[in-house]
Amino acid sequence: MNQHSSMPTGGRRPLTRAERKRLIAAQEKRSRRKLLITAAIIFALLAVGFLFSSIQIDRIGAYNQQVQDGLIEGTVNNDISVYMFVRVIVIALAAVLALYLLVRLINPKRRKPNRSFWGDLFIYSIMLLFAAAMAFPLVFSVASSLKPLDELFRFPPRVFPQHMTLDNYLDLLVVLGQSWVPFSRYLMNTVFITFVGTLGHVMIASMAAFVLAKYDFPGGKFFFSVVVTALMFSGYVTGIPNYIIMSRMNMIDTYWAVLLPAFAAPIGLFLMKQFMEGIPDALIEAAEIDGASQMRIFLSIVMPNVKPAWLTIIIFSVQNLWNTNAATVIYSENKKTLVYALQQIQAGGIARTGLAAAVTVIVMVVPITIFILSQSQILETMASSGIKD
Repeated sequence: MNQHSSMPTGGRRPLTRAERKRLIAAQEKRSRRKLLITAAIIFALLAVGFLFSSIQIDRIGAYNQQVQDGLIEGTVNNDISVYMFVRVIVIALAAVLALYLLVRLINPKRRKPNRSFWGDLFIYSIMLLFAAAMAFPLVFSVASSLKPLDELFRFPPRVFPQHMTLDNYLDLLVVLGQSWVPFSRYLMNTVFITFVGTLGHVMIASMAAFVLAKYDFPGGKFFFSVVVTALMFSGYVTGIPNYIIMSRMNMIDTYWAVLLPAFAAPIGLFLMKQFMEGIPDALIEAAEIDGASQMRIFLSIVMPNVKPAWLTIIIFSVQNLWNTNAATVIYSENKKTLVYALQQIQAGGIARTGLAAAVTVIVMVVPITIFILSQSQILETMASSGIKD
């Protein structure tokens, strides 16, 4: 009786461990074979699309070149951009499919999400398209700086250079070396303004935000309302008032004409106050009971807990100060910034198009590097720095 009751419904005996393993292996083998067959069909279709678009691009390019050279009569065919876009899409889809196959074949026993193969392929394709759209301007700028002058004026333009060269950067060094103010002077001016301006902005904004967030005093709310209102005005609007104030203080043609407005940027104060309001008052009161001074509380308790805020402020401040030319408030050539000198080179006309491409890369390297190095720290701190009463 007990033996019959232990039998599963329908008279089927339970599978042993070895049988289950063989069954799972057979299912995985069938799934892998189906995946490879589907991928082969998709790759074949993508290859056909790539070959067709390449043939059309070469045909239209040859036709346009003959029209430009005056060998035949007609108008330039602009349909080449459509086929170039199709080719980019085909390459992106092939890369996504190859990546997906690699993950599935190397680690087939991973936890499967509640999506089909086509769902994963669609999601990865969309993500890759957005990533390519955001990375394209950077890639194109770097590639343009490595092109010779004849390729920079080619139409339709090519993304990557056919004959890669560093002549643009070498010519840029030659032009900068011919200036009566050394290149190192421009660089040191920019580094000094960026470092001092960022440090002062972080410290002043942090101390002011600490008072506004944790202490009640007459006029505190009104002062913060003024700060919030100042966020609406861009630097172009405040440029004239800043110039008038710096002129009245006799600070025109000095570094202070750039540093003081950077210290008083409202975005830092607003962001720091919003983060500091999340710190429990009980934590500060406990430190005061233990005899900690206000400066000790600020440096040892408050600042470490608002690390995401001041890291974000550093990114914004470095980007703004590094990219400023300060031409309206600094007139002496030996005090001008690197961006100003590079912009003067860019204004040299068509002959300096290659130099302008190299200048664009040099100007954007530092802000992008600072952002990449700080991004992981910001995300990690944002995920692990929540403090609640």
